[in-house]
Amino acid sequence: MVYVILYSIILFLLAAVAVVFCLLYIRLRTRDLNAKTQRLHMEIEAERAFSSIYGNAAYASFLLIDEAKQPVFVSPNITAIFGVSAEDVYTDLAVLKRNVAREDSRTFAQTFPKWDGQGLFESEFTFGENGYARLTAERAQYGGKEYIAFMFSDITSEREKMDKLKQELDAALGQAAAKSSFLSNMSHEIRTPMNGVMGMMSLARMNINDPEKVSSYLERAEYLSNFLIGMINDILDISKIESGKMLLFNTDFDVFALADKINNMFYNTTTEKGINFKVETVGFTVRWLTGDELRLTQIITNLVSNANKFTPKGGRVEVTFKQLDRLGDHVQLMIRVRDTGKGISPESIRKILRPFEQEEASTSHNYGGTGLGLAITDNFVRLMGGNIVIDSELGKGSDFSVFLSLPIANVEQDMQKPVTLPKEVSGDTFSYENCRILLAEDNEINAEIAMEILESDGAKVTLAHDGLEALQAFTDNPENTFDIILMDIQMPNMDGREATRRIRASEKKDAKSIIIVALSADAFVEDVKKSEEAGMDAHVSKPVDFGELKKVCGRLTESRKRERHGGAR
Repeated sequence: MVYVILYSIILFLLAAVAVVFCLLYIRLRTRDLNAKTQRLHMEIEAERAFSSIYGNAAYASFLLIDEAKQPVFVSPNITAIFGVSAEDVYTDLAVLKRNVAREDSRTFAQTFPKWDGQGLFESEFTFGENGYARLTAERAQYGGKEYIAFMFSDITSEREKMDKLKQELDAALGQAAAKSSFLSNMSHEIRTPMNGVMGMMSLARMNINDPEKVSSYLERAEYLSNFLIGMINDILDISKIESGKMLLFNTDFDVFALADKINNMFYNTTTEKGINFKVETVGFTVRWLTGDELRLTQIITNLVSNANKFTPKGGRVEVTFKQLDRLGDHVQLMIRVRDTGKGISPESIRKILRPFEQEEASTSHNYGGTGLGLAITDNFVRLMGGNIVIDSELGKGSDFSVFLSLPIANVEQDMQKPVTLPKEVSGDTFSYENCRILLAEDNEINAEIAMEILESDGAKVTLAHDGLEALQAFTDNPENTFDIILMDIQMPNMDGREATRRIRASEKKDAKSIIIVALSADAFVEDVKKSEEAGMDAHVSKPVDFGELKKVCGRLTESRKRERHGGAR
């Protein structure tokens, strides 16, 4: 009986303990549930409060901390910037530093405690490899409690755009400064030779009775005038390049003849300076190519002129035309200009290819020039689909190599076969004696100069003051009244090209055969093309080189004679 009583007591105690444990478990579980419910309620309330302040911006991450600096709301998309989950942040606020640049994290730790809580606290920081974010903090009140609300916005794209705009602005400011310096230099460079021209003219007038001195003064004035024309042409070229209006006009040309032309252009002046000058062609299996010969000549001329400018007496300038390869109907061409001049520093190599800039500020003063030649050259090469490589060392010289791929011309013959070149008409022996010229020129001074020079050489000149007068003079007079028409382009009543088209369209027998030469201040390649399309035989740019004009008229006259005798034009 005693055992039964003891056993019953033990069971009762065990049951009581079990009940107590159950009650404790239920209470603890209830407390946990209440805490979780309270936390969820706080999160909902915090989200409502935060949303009422900042809206529902999808691009931002949100964080709300209470007065105890504990997170009470973390938006799920915080992972995008910080690389951690919202749960990680609830557990430990310090995890936010993991994906932030150490320096930015240190800066925040120094500046945020100094914030007085008034207005907005703003800061930027980098995250990840190349990300940028903006932090905005503001005090907020809700339900009688105070919070600090943070918003983190990904501004990587915005920052990249701003950086790009800043780079463009810096480049534009640099270009503007370079242009301003260029204009200042050009004012000096233009006024200096102009002063020389005027000075030479004054000296010639003062020594009018001394033919030898007058001749010397005029030669120097002519040299300075040609220098000025070169500067003006450079400025016009770079203007067309910058405006995107520069065009190429491809024709068939003889690469060997081009090499000879470069040699003839520079040999005398270079050797007179005491520089050894050589032009060579290497490895060619073809000689006729298709390209813009005028611009290609300008490229080489700029490079050789530059080499001559910086090469001292006793140095060398070498021009090499080399066929690198023949791929189908194209030739891989290299044109190299090598000199033993002063060389270029590595940091200046790219600079010299930019317009309005030279290697040093003193370059223009010491060596002359506009600082545009190499920039024009680089642009022409790129227009042709090629590239230019510069190899230079200070004190040892420079090597400019142009690489182009040019089509082989249809007239090309294999170099192993006999090549017969058309005989060139030089026009050097031509004389204006008894040559009947119709001159169309609206500018009185230009007309007076042209008439006096032409008539002094034996020509008989009839003046027309505009294109309409020129047309009437041609049509109203008998056939073969004139041998040559020198036609200005821009004139009142009727321009020179329209007058030429009407002359060519007239029913007179000599309408198609009469020589018409444009005399124009329009000097671009496209202007020459327009003159040719209008029916003109040649285009001579102003200011007119009357020696060159005479050669042009001589070549055209000789060609006409060949045509009349059955020869090829």
